[in-house]
Amino acid sequence: MGAVFNILKRAVPALKYGMTKKWKTLRSGSGGGFTLIELLVVIAIIAILAAMMSPALSRAKVKAKQVSCLNHLRQLQMALQMYADDFNDHIPPRNSGGPNWRSQLQPYYQDVRILVCPADGPKARSSYLINGFNDWFAVHLSKEAFEEFRTWQGDRSMKLTAVPEPSNTIVFGEKFKDSPHNHMDFYQGDGNDFEEVNQSKHRAGNQAKESGGSNYAFVDGSVRFMKYGTTMAPENLWAVTEQWRPAAPALQTPE
Repeated sequence: MGAVFNILKRAVPALKYGMTKKWKTLRSGSGGGFTLIELLVVIAIIAILAAMMSPALSRAKVKAKQVSCLNHLRQLQMALQMYADDFNDHIPPRNSGGPNWRSQLQPYYQDVRILVCPADGPKARSSYLINGFNDWFAVHLSKEAFEEFRTWQGDRSMKLTAVPEPSNTIVFGEKFKDSPHNHMDFYQGDGNDFEEVNQSKHRAGNQAKESGGSNYAFVDGSVRFMKYGTTMAPENLWAVTEQWRPAAPALQTPE
């Protein structure tokens, strides 16, 4: 790439000089038009420049969308904190008998457009999952109460101060744009952290998912971009209990 740039750096001024001279000749009526070779050279240079700029423009678009989504998550996390301040540190209960977290937090974030990441396009309804904190409820509820919790019943909620590592525990993450889920639930299917969380939402279209990453909001109020796989190993950053915090066996690095 550097060699091509140096060639273009020398060739473009020379071509510009030649074209200027040719134009002056045409205006004076003392010479012919551009030759086919000259036109082909100009077209080739334009094509090379366009090819060089295309990846850079693509990366810039991806970065702009990633930053916009990060700002949306920051606003959602702030809304959650304000809600918790008004409800004795509790977060919205996970249930199907009433409004979900999006509507419960809306008085605090107001603009519903922040629920959609620009990377998902204008038709997406929601781009984010809130942590269901299933592992915490599994440990702190009775077996009967947890089974009720699993069926989206009841109004049990958790305090943010119950999270032992707030600066390293995810509260909001980005999901696949076609996912209908609102919560990250460990026990559904193979786990929503595998099936619903999009760990590489932000990457160039022709790149492998392992080269991308996604945005996350943490319990302590911080938001950051995390590369693919780093929220799952060496620790699962969605979990809060000792039983669930270690990475799944398939993701652990062998000694």
